[in-house]
This record gives sequence, C-alpha cells and structure tokens, in this order.
Amino acid sequence: MKLRTRIIAISCIMLLTASMAVNIVTLTLMWKSIKNEAFIKAYQNTYMKMQEVKQRLIQVGELVDREFLEYYFKSYNDEYFICMYIMNENSDDGNEEIYEIYNHTIFGNDYLENLKYTRYEEMEYTYVQYEGRNYIVFAKGIEGFSGLTLYRFEDITYAKNNVEKFAFSSVLITLLVVAVTIFVLFCILKHEFEPLQELNSVTKSITDNMYDRRVVIRKKDEIGQIGENFNKMAEAVEARTKRLEESERRKTLFMGNLTHELKTPMTAISGYAQTLLSVKLDEEDKEDALEYIYKECTRLERLSQKMMKLLLLEQDGDLEFKEVSAKTLFEAAAKSCSTILKEKDINLEYEENGEIFLMDIDLMTDVIINFIDNGVKASNKGGRIILRSYGNCIEVQDFGRGIPKEEQEKIMEPFYMVDKSRSRKSGGAGLGLALAALIAKRHNILLKIDSEPGQGTRMILQFV
Repeated sequence: MKLRTRIIAISCIMLLTASMAVNIVTLTLMWKSIKNEAFIKAYQNTYMKMQEVKQRLIQVGELVDREFLEYYFKSYNDEYFICMYIMNENSDDGNEEIYEIYNHTIFGNDYLENLKYTRYEEMEYTYVQYEGRNYIVFAKGIEGFSGLTLYRFEDITYAKNNVEKFAFSSVLITLLVVAVTIFVLFCILKHEFEPLQELNSVTKSITDNMYDRRVVIRKKDEIGQIGENFNKMAEAVEARTKRLEESERRKTLFMGNLTHELKTPMTAISGYAQTLLSVKLDEEDKEDALEYIYKECTRLERLSQKMMKLLLLEQDGDLEFKEVSAKTLFEAAAKSCSTILKEKDINLEYEENGEIFLMDIDLMTDVIINFIDNGVKASNKGGRIILRSYGNCIEVQDFGRGIPKEEQEKIMEPFYMVDKSRSRKSGGAGLGLALAALIAKRHNILLKIDSEPGQGTRMILQFV
C-alpha cells in the first residue's frame, strides 16, 4: 500500500472513530434529555387529567358506583385511560371482585399489577413497549374512593423517533465529512507528494547511471530539505564517480605509459646483454655496452623511486609540517643540483627576505629540485636560474625554451613530456612535474605556470 493511501486510510479511521465517539456521547445525552422532557410532559398531562377525574368524582360523592364510573369514562372518551374497580376488597371472607370499568387496551389487570413501578410525586410510573411503540404507564389510586385505581398510557414514541432521526442525520453528516476529507486529503497529498515522486524518479535515474539528474526544489519545507540534501548527495556521488573514472583513466594511462617507458630501456639492456653473451667484443666495445647497461639501469632505478613516491603520496598519509625558511630550502635544493648545474654551467641565484613557510622539507626540496632540473634541461649552456621567495609564494624562474600554452595543463600528467626525444635523451620520464603537483596538492599549495615560448618559465608555488 502506498504511503499516500495509508495516510488517507489512517486519517479516515481516526476521523470515523472520533465522530462515532462524539455521536454516541451526543446521542446518549440527547436521549436522556428528550426522554426526561417527554416524561415531564407526559406526567403533567396525566396529572391534569387525573385531577380532573378526581374533582368530578368528588362532586358526585356518594353517588359514585360502578354504573356511574362506566358512564363517566365512556363519556370522557379517553382511550389511554384504564379504570379498575375492586369490589369487597375489605370483606371478611377476602373475596374480591375486580371490574374493568374502562379499558380499550389489551393490557389486563394482572399484567398492570405485575409491572415494576417507580414512585414520582403523587403517582407511580413504568415504561412498556407494544408493537414498536414506547409508552409510559402512570398508576394512581383516588383518595376517598377505596378500590378505585386509574391507569393512563402516554405515548412517547416521538422521543425515540426524534433521536433516531438525529442519529440518521449524524451518520449522513459523518459520512459526508469523511468523503470530503478523503477528497481534500487526496488532493493535498497528491500535491505534497509530487516532490517525493520526483525524488523517486530521479533516484531510479541515478541508479541507471544518469548522475546529472537533480530534484527541483519547490518549497523550503521538510520535503524540500530532503530534496536539497539529495541533490548534495547526488552531486557528491557524481563528483566521486567522475573522480573514480578519471582515476581509472589516469591509472590506465599511467600503466600504459609505464609499460612503454620500461620497454625501451629493458629492450636495450636485453639486447646489449645478449650481445655480450653471444658476441666476442673487444674491450672498448665491451665497456661501452656495460656503460650503457649501467646508465639504463640507473634510469630505471630513478623511475622506480619516483613511482614509489607517487604511490605513497596517493595514499593520503599524514605529513609532518615544520616551519622552514626559504633560504634553507634553496640551499638544500642547490646542493642536490650542483652537479647538473656545473655540467651546463648554469648560474643559480637566490632572492629571499627571510620568509618562512610551513612544509615537509624533504618533499618540498624534491619539488624545487624537479623545477631546477627542468630549468637546466630547457636552458642553454651558461644560462641562469633564479630561486625567489616573496609574501606567501616561492618561484623558480628559468630563461630557456619556455612551454607552449596548449602544453601547460598537460605537463602535470605522469609520463607527459613536451619534447619527448630531448627528454628521453636527457634521461627524463615525465614523472617529475606530476610528483611536484601531487606534493603541492598535499601541502594545499596552488601551483601556477607562467611561461612563454622563447622567454623562459616561472613555476610559482602559492601557499594558502
């Protein structure tokens, strides 16, 4: 059963229950009130008639006998009166004769005497039912006229009919109210549940990999908040999915490039090793072959070390940040790059004013070394490289070939090289800047490139 149907059903059941409880209480109180009013009215009417009969009998006095009573009640012509007359009720032999002086009902003396009466002021009364009608029977003995008992029936069926009419009307009104309530609830819930239906539809779409679907927020109520939170969740899922897809793409590309990078030196090493094993070479050729094998093995070792750093940094382990001065960082990087700087006679210059940065000194030194190494490769012999710090920035500037605009966003990808032949010739594999970009990301540093072909490159690290 749908939630909307359950809400309507529960609401109707509660409404019916409450209406029935109210109607029962109302009908009970109403019946008591109407019954009491009918009793008072019947009592007053009967009392007046009884008094009228009593006054007439007092006027006649000693002349009241059986024949007079028969004549009187026949002329009185009230079918609801019953007159019983007991003869010789005080005789010594105890024999009594009961005469029905006047009785147009089916109720005899035995029946009337056996009823359970309740005393009310000057009369006794009880309730009887006959042929679907309700009556109050009043009984009264006339003072001064021994053996004379008067009964009178008062029809109060109208009281029951009034209550039944009211009950019927209450049932109709209750059913009408329930019907209107169902209709109103259906319309309201249909309108209010539209966002949930849309949410359900969008959820199904997302399970079918349609991650761009979003819920339209129409109201700022609880359902609207659910929609907003769902949209945030969907955005997070979409972003996470894109990251996973991008990560998978990059891993696939990484493995493909890695395989390609390993293939060339491994082929060369294998070829030279087979030559040494199968061909008799002179000492000079043999040394050349061994030197080449050694260089390629060294290149593979550097490649594996950079790969290990990339993998470790990807695992998001905790880094130890310390306050390090720019001068200390520059000196550590310059010391590591002294050999390659001398080989091309590159002059390394410092520009700093005592700036201090929060960093992992070893990782950040690797970043500066990579920038210097790329600057050396891009510079001509006798050039210069500047290490500069100012404000919250560190930059490495060279005056070499520069990087084309279309290549600047790609050079941070693993194994990507602007000039592949020159890079491989100089022993590069395209992992240096990828490693630098990942280290910068772990330091929450913005890495910017400012470069023009033929004018050199500025690698800028902006600490946030």
